[in-house]
Amino acid sequence: MSTEVLGSVLVGGVLVVLAVYVFPRLLGGATLICTRCEGTGQIDERWPDPSKPTGFHTATGACPKCKGKGRIKP
Repeated sequence: MSTEVLGSVLVGGVLVVLAVYVFPRLLGGATLICTRCEGTGQIDERWPDPSKPTGFHTATGACPKCKGKGRIKP
């Protein structure tokens, strides 16, 4: 095989990698809506916790799973 053919194969491989991995991430297509805050970025949760004086543990504010962005990367 000539050098020209190997160069073309190498350039083609790099373009395929860019098209499959890099471009979708730049365009934001590789993010999913956060399942904990349902995409809002904020949580307001209560669940039973007998050790607390009120009997409930509360979590409010920015979602810890997506850090308040509403979207997560897979």
